[in-house]
Amino acid sequence: MVIRFFRGQKTRYEHEHHQLKEIAALLSEDFPDEPVYLLTNVLVANGELDCVILTRNGPLILELKALKGVVRGSENGPWQVEAEDGNVPLPNLFIQAKTHRHDFIDKMKAICRDHFPHINEDQMKKIKSWVYFCSGSSYPDGQIDLRRVKWFQVVNADTFAGKFRFAESGYTLRQEDMDAIVSGLNLEEYSLGNGRKVNNGEGSGKTAGSGWSLSGRRGKILVGILLAIFIISIVPPTHILVVDAVQGTVTATGNLINSITKDVFKSTTTEEESREAIRYLNLVRGANGLQIVRFDPRLFQLAEVRAQDMATYQYLDYTNPKTGLCADNLKTRFGLSPRMYLGENAYGQWNGYTHGIEIAAINSWMTDTGNKRQLLKNYTDGAIACSGGYCSFIGLDPNLDSVGCQAGP
Repeated sequence: MVIRFFRGQKTRYEHEHHQLKEIAALLSEDFPDEPVYLLTNVLVANGELDCVILTRNGPLILELKALKGVVRGSENGPWQVEAEDGNVPLPNLFIQAKTHRHDFIDKMKAICRDHFPHINEDQMKKIKSWVYFCSGSSYPDGQIDLRRVKWFQVVNADTFAGKFRFAESGYTLRQEDMDAIVSGLNLEEYSLGNGRKVNNGEGSGKTAGSGWSLSGRRGKILVGILLAIFIISIVPPTHILVVDAVQGTVTATGNLINSITKDVFKSTTTEEESREAIRYLNLVRGANGLQIVRFDPRLFQLAEVRAQDMATYQYLDYTNPKTGLCADNLKTRFGLSPRMYLGENAYGQWNGYTHGIEIAAINSWMTDTGNKRQLLKNYTDGAIACSGGYCSFIGLDPNLDSVGCQAGP
């Protein structure tokens, strides 16, 4: 059996790719002669589903976490992973799973009415939403009564197959039903090996509206954006017309430039977003018994320049390999003393700037031993900035002297 992969958005994180391969290997053992569809990065009303598995037993939602340790958390309050090198704070994964499950059930009910009415809509309530951690993790009993909350589980590679084998839905999904779900979610088929879109022939699972043809939804959005830019260039700002590319209508407004800049062309972190990211970092530091860091506008400007430099020269390192510039030899330009010790964390993702990239960078650093140690030093001040798909965190420790440019990628 060949597992087929479909996506709403491209996978952004390396750990998700590795975990998807791990899950696919486990599924191939349990379903050697049956169709299995693995859906990734599916957008729903209140977020994005990392993974949805479609088998004859119905859909299963998986939230992927690249963490290993003892998982602590219940229906209320924050969650955390007790890892070997310290505790990692998490949002409430039960509430997140519950919200994602509710959103997906709403989608499924609409698809059910249109494509497979032989399945009762009430049976959609049996859809399960689990959290998948790295092998070796554990979720001690007694935190949530899983006998009453039958749709929720915390699993890893060691326990997933055994629990999934008995996850019955009360109905059977045929392959044509799976195709209808993929089509109803507007997903495109792709190869997990190289990440490229699979161009299947008609009737082989290719979904409508998943490409960039001008007749599709995305094509209309693209045309609308280009038309809006053209209108901006010829119409006075007080009478700008906004094109609704999806509906094909035109309305008058004076806020087009702000709207397009914010939602379409945004590629760098604002100072307020940096402050929000530092507030999040302070939650992480507090959970690890460390003092909070103050936001410093000078460090924000330096981090912004460092992120822009990495984006411009397309490298991920602490020192520009062509110019030799680094945070340490740039700091005096922003009113910082030559003797000040600065530490930096660098992050990059191939798909460019995305909303929430600052938080994603912090979470990524916390999963790597070296980056985590660097991020949790005795800083008093700090700031983070991203440009394109690159991020830089700069931390200041006034009790140490400068050591020059950092070494290592």
